[in-house]
Amino acid sequence: MASMADVARWVKTGASFSESFKKKVLGSINRVSRVPYYGGAPLEQIPADPDAFDAIWGRGAIRQLPSGFKSKGSFSTWRSQTRSALLAFAGEPSSVLPEQQADAWSQLLLDLQPAHADERKLIAVKVLAGIARQDGISPADITREWVQVQVDNATTSGRYRSIQSAMKLIKAHEGAVTVPLSSAFSGAAVHKSRAQCVRAELPALLASEVDDWCRNRLKGEPKGHRRKRRSACSPSRVQQAVRGMTYVYTAMLTAGLIDPDRDVSLEDLSDPELLEEVIERELNGEFSWRKLQPTTLFEYVNNWKLFVRGCGYDAEVLTEVIGDFAEFENVKAMSSTRRQWCEEFLHSRQKTTAFLALPNTLFQAAQRQMQEYETGSQYHKNAAIALSIAACAAAIWTSLPLRISTLLRLSYGDQDADVQLHDAKRGLVITTPPDIVKNGYSHHYITLTRKQGGDPCAIVAWFVSEVRPRLLEAHVGASRRIPRLLFGGVSYARLNTIWQNATLDAGVPMTPHQVRHALATLLANQPGADYAIIAALLGDTEATVRKNYVFVDQARKHEEGQKLLAQLQGNVLRRGKA
Repeated sequence: MASMADVARWVKTGASFSESFKKKVLGSINRVSRVPYYGGAPLEQIPADPDAFDAIWGRGAIRQLPSGFKSKGSFSTWRSQTRSALLAFAGEPSSVLPEQQADAWSQLLLDLQPAHADERKLIAVKVLAGIARQDGISPADITREWVQVQVDNATTSGRYRSIQSAMKLIKAHEGAVTVPLSSAFSGAAVHKSRAQCVRAELPALLASEVDDWCRNRLKGEPKGHRRKRRSACSPSRVQQAVRGMTYVYTAMLTAGLIDPDRDVSLEDLSDPELLEEVIERELNGEFSWRKLQPTTLFEYVNNWKLFVRGCGYDAEVLTEVIGDFAEFENVKAMSSTRRQWCEEFLHSRQKTTAFLALPNTLFQAAQRQMQEYETGSQYHKNAAIALSIAACAAAIWTSLPLRISTLLRLSYGDQDADVQLHDAKRGLVITTPPDIVKNGYSHHYITLTRKQGGDPCAIVAWFVSEVRPRLLEAHVGASRRIPRLLFGGVSYARLNTIWQNATLDAGVPMTPHQVRHALATLLANQPGADYAIIAALLGDTEATVRKNYVFVDQARKHEEGQKLLAQLQGNVLRRGKA
């Protein structure tokens, strides 16, 4: 097989690129060997395989910044130029042939143009046409099986969504199409074969038991000598537990362990052998849905165990079944992936600097965007609002790393609100009531002080005066809008996407939950670190922080230990001589 060295020689001597583009492409190709993924291997040892390159680096939107790149722009440029050289070297045709090509797909596109005013929607049909042309398939020859294969083989979400959108668009306008169409377009939407687990409807007896359990959990458990109800769960936590319970029932049903025509109750399903079978099949990936992570599976089956116990049945044997699986041994500790992320973050001065500067970085960018809000396009307005939301979130998160669910439920606007803006001396004051916190560890009147990376009070004050009115007016749907909340009803998924895109552009890609890990890790690796302070900031116990949140650089701690020992010995020996 040809190597990247062959591609470099071909670009120098045989490629039809312009001289300026040749230099850029050669720079990107030579950089391949320096990308950490390839481990410093010379170009002669790296295969020139476009498919393998796409599988590693992707073709769609950039969600994560690979190691070795400082910004989304640098990675995007490198990926694009290297891929262009690989495709040109391999002589591969473009995935979408010219629109003018006289075939049934061209006529289909012509038919759809007057039927659908939005030209951008037709891009999806062009993608589908390009795939079909490569296989020599016309619109009349397409089958559901062929479409399913293309959907399952799609390596990017963009390609997958394009196929789905094209099928839907053609179906909606089939009356305006003059070319023969396959019956495949008339069917239901096509999804990836290994999708999420779709919960089955619970039988009447089991559904009744679930409802009773939920009501009891919302009220709390009878405890103490007076049997007062305590430890009540929030509605969201109860719903999370129900997802685990319905998963176990669906898995039992899918595995053929229970009769679908029988109105079963929990007494029929509390058999530990049934739960053991479900766990084994899920860990082996035998179900039709996407295989669950061990942490998610553990949460689901643990919720099932609590449900069984809460309904008055013996759950000790279920505890033993769950404990027998090695995959659950360290499920409550920090995962290896998260530990690796924390280690890379701690040892990257560029990332730690970019993270601590996020409030100012995003605030300044958001201010520039909002200055042109009134005259900008709808795309520009959406982007400006998103950047402003990220700036406000960064101002709070880098001072008080709340969970995303807690942040989105903070109220604003009256004297009893969770977020209070005061003068420059007192600043921004935040309270997190127990009912909006996952574990009840709330914060009471915490003042977020001004820091070199940004002033939380100034940033949040700007957000509520300049951005929040526009957010509520035109950027949160009427059904979701909650004016009493600081972010007005912005959804979990939306803030998660906004934050990941904003931090990616800033050169320190992270999820909202990784903010908690980043701050905890930075604080824990300072000399004389106090875990009580870190736990207070995170709203958790010291034990949880040590086990789940912190990566400690042992080499750095050993150096500190040597310095302390030297200092101790010096002090003792000096006193001894005296």
